Parts: sequence; C-alpha cells; structure tokens
Amino acid sequence: MSYQKNKKLFPFFRQLAFPLRIFLLILVVSVFIVAALAQYLSASFEDYLASHVRDMAMNQAKIIASNDSIIAAVKNRDYKRLAIIANKLQRGMDFDYVVIGDRHSIRLYHPNPEKIGYPMQFTKPGALERGESYFITGKGSIGMAMRAKTPIFDNKGNVIGVVSIGYLVSKIDSWRLDFLLPMAGVFVLLLVVLMLLSWFFAAHIRRQMLGMEPKQIARVVRQQEALFSSVYEGLIAVDPEGHITAINRSARKMLGLPSPGRQWLGKLIAEVVNPADFFTCQIAERRQDVMANFNGLSVIANREAIRSGEELLGAIISFRSKDEIATLNAQLTQIKQYVESLRTLRHEHLNWMSTLNGLLQMKEYDRVREMVQGESQAQQQLIDSLRGAFADRQVAGLLFGKVQRARELGLKMVIVPGSQLHQLPEGLDSTEFAAIVGNLLDNAFEASLRTQEGDNTIELFLSDEGDEVVIEVADQGCGVPEALREKIFEQGVST
Repeated sequence: MSYQKNKKLFPFFRQLAFPLRIFLLILVVSVFIVAALAQYLSASFEDYLASHVRDMAMNQAKIIASNDSIIAAVKNRDYKRLAIIANKLQRGMDFDYVVIGDRHSIRLYHPNPEKIGYPMQFTKPGALERGESYFITGKGSIGMAMRAKTPIFDNKGNVIGVVSIGYLVSKIDSWRLDFLLPMAGVFVLLLVVLMLLSWFFAAHIRRQMLGMEPKQIARVVRQQEALFSSVYEGLIAVDPEGHITAINRSARKMLGLPSPGRQWLGKLIAEVVNPADFFTCQIAERRQDVMANFNGLSVIANREAIRSGEELLGAIISFRSKDEIATLNAQLTQIKQYVESLRTLRHEHLNWMSTLNGLLQMKEYDRVREMVQGESQAQQQLIDSLRGAFADRQVAGLLFGKVQRARELGLKMVIVPGSQLHQLPEGLDSTEFAAIVGNLLDNAFEASLRTQEGDNTIELFLSDEGDEVVIEVADQGCGVPEALREKIFEQGVST
C-alpha cells in the first residue's frame, strides 16, 4: 500500500533516469546538509558574538568606572572634566557611546549634551541599589543597543555613580555581516563543488551500470541466471583471487556438489574442486579443449577471461564430461560411416542394375543369370565369413560397408584370414569400437588414394586371441610425415 502511495506521490521523479535521480537525491541532501551546517555555524557565531560583546562591554565599563579621574570628576560633579576624559577614552576603545551618571542616576556625561542632567534609563535595577554589574539589550537614549552597566565606587567602597557602555545593534549587525558574507560565499562554493561531485558520481554510476536502468540490470541478471542454469555444460566463474562468483546446476551435478548454488558463492575454488590449477593459474590466458580432471571426473574444459577494459575481473570455465563427448563423437562417426556404406551400396546397386538392364535388353539371359548368381554368392560368402568371425553385428556391418566402399574407390580391402572378434575390449561398447576401426580404415583409404605407388590393397587384421585385442591396418599409402611421428599421440594432433 505504501509503495503505491509513493508511486503516486512521485510519478515524475520515478520517470527520470536512475543516474539523474541519484544526482538529484545527492543534491537535495547536500543542500539540506549545507543549510543545516550554515544554520549551526550562524547560531554558534551569534552566541559567540553576543558573549564577546557582553564581555568586552563589561570589561570596558569596569575599566572606566575604576579610573581615578572619572571617580574624582563624578564625586565633584565636574562635567567638563568628565567630557574630556570620556572623549579621550572613546577614541581608544571601540564602543559606540558611554554614559556616566551620579548616585541618583542623573546623567553627568552623555554624547548628546542636551541630555545631560536628565535621569538615565534603567530597565533593570541593581547597579546603584546593590552595586551590581549587569548587561541588557534594548532601546536606550541613542537607539537599540547592547549595554553594560557597572557602579562607580569611591575609595570607601560607596556607590557614587554608574557607567553605561553601549554597542549599537547596527554596528553588531555589520560585524555579523562581515563574518556571514564570506561564510555564505564558502557555503555557495561548497554547494557548487558538491553539485559537480554529485554529477560526476552519477555519471560514474551510469558507466558502471553500462548505461542501463536498475530494472534493465535486474532483467539481464535474471536472464543470465536462467541461461546459466539451462546450459548443459558445467559453468563456473571465479574472480582473480580464486573465489567462486557463479556456478550452475550442471557443474554442481558433475562435481558432486548437492547443495544449492548460493552456498558455494564466495568460497575458494580450491575448497570445491581438486585439483584447482585450471581455475587459478594464469587465468588471463584463454584455453580451449583442454583435458583435465575435476574431482576425479575426466573432462574437456575451456577457459575465457572476463575483462572490463584492461581490468581483469576473473574467468569463466566451461567443461563437459570426456566420456559423454567420446560417446557422442563415436556415435556421430558411426552414423557417418553407416551413411557412407549405404551410399556405396546404393551406388553399386545402381551400377549393377544398369548392367543387368543392358544385358536384358541385349537378351543375354545366360549372362544375367551368371552375374546374379556370382554376385549373390560373393556377397553371401563375405557376409557368412564376417558373421562367423565377428560376433558383434555392428562391427561386422561396418566391415561389410568398408569392403564395398574400398571397391567403389578403386581399392581392395582384404580381411586377413584368422581375423576374429568374439568379445569387445573391456570399457568399449560396439559404437566406440566400430568408430576406432572405421577411422583407421578411412585413414588407410585416404593415404592409398594419395599415392600412385603400390597395389592399392588395404589389409585388416583384427583378433581378440589372447589377453588383448589387436587391430592392424596395412596400406601402401604415403605414411605419417616425419615431422609428426613424434607428436602423433599428442592431443589435437592430426595427419
């Protein structure tokens, strides 16, 4: 309910860009702070000024009241002498006026001679009655002033008169302006500086937010979280110190981390993944398709640095199970080989049907019968031999297709007598084993086609006799280049 009220109260403000709202808020707060500080300093100065004037006036009044010449002139009611002394004292001090009266409060000296002989103005008794000194502010004989009154004592301690020192309010106001005007200039300058700093701060926030509004950032964050969680690969982001800043569901599942993802945020990657070198060593470098081991899981990992301009913010690591990738690659390879075998069979079948059609048109029926019987017998013999030697039907089907493919390419593929496979090697299924054999034969076909030497015969020996499965593929091709022979078994090296 309160949110709806605020939304209605500040519709214009809410429509402004976020950095501008920040700027206006900081500016308003700065104005209030500067105004409050100015008010405090002004009030403090007022108190100081009043106290200073009070002390100064009282001290000057007591100095005049204790002057022997003043005491003698008051006692003798010597008006001329008092005027000379008072004028001399006024030139050496900063009060606006002094009034001297006798014990009956009759003026003996006044800046305005016409008022001499008239009673002094007292709004607060005590100076003559009780011999007390006091300070009052109000309208006097010359105008609004702050006045200090103190009694004059003779050498016996009797009150014989009174001295009144006055500071006009107009003069005090001028002192106040002398202080407040420069202070006001300082505060205006301070306000301008705060306004500029607020603007720069708002611009800095806008740059840090990539020019987006908070709602846009929240939407992007939610989209990224959803995307992060929906990716099948494991994803982990770390900062330059090795603390986890993000981890998705797939990564937790593969690494055996059952708890919610937020529990792992901020933890050192070394506490979660072992070994953690791939996450912490030289994370500014980009690495691709690296075989690694995370928590006992063989993976293929990639690493990409996260930067903001030249600043390194961390890195994001993606990884997937090596076994899953190997299975997928094997399946894709096998499908490719099946397609190639079907294409070869179709091509041979079309050629064979064309030949039969021609012979039939020529009425060479005996020749047609011989071709059909011969082809059928040859195919059946090959099928029977493969079926008898290789218990795995997928491997047998692969070899049958490769024989047809070799024939189409103008090559001759021979399965060496004695070849057999009654049981697949431990750890490999039919698809993976067929992919290995198929790749070896494809390499032999390609090498044989690149050279004009030899008889274009490819020999395959496959046997599981003994404790190991032996696969030997021999061809008359170009062989492995000399420069690659030492590196042929390294990751990523291909002929």
